[in-house]
Amino acid sequence: MCCAINKCYTIWHKTKTASDRNKYKEARRNARRSVALAQEKTRQEHVNELGEYSRKKNVYRVAKQMAKSRQDVVGVNCVKDAKGKVLVENDQVKEELRK
Repeated sequence: MCCAINKCYTIWHKTKTASDRNKYKEARRNARRSVALAQEKTRQEHVNELGEYSRKKNVYRVAKQMAKSRQDVVGVNCVKDAKGKVLVENDQVKEELRK
């Protein structure tokens, strides 16, 4: 899907014709629809899991997964120093990166 959008865009960018622009817009629209459908399917699966009252811990697990999936990766969690030791603490990582 992504490759089709890229191809349509490059063709439209080179030719600048209205028909190529419409093809690009249609490919982009189809991609957005498929992404939206996939997201809705995932949401429905989470709702179904939350609907089960037999396992109360399941609610917290699903909520945790949903919160974790929305977080951005901000920085590096660990780095190896010159000796090969894995550094996990933020201060140690910063010091190693300064070297």
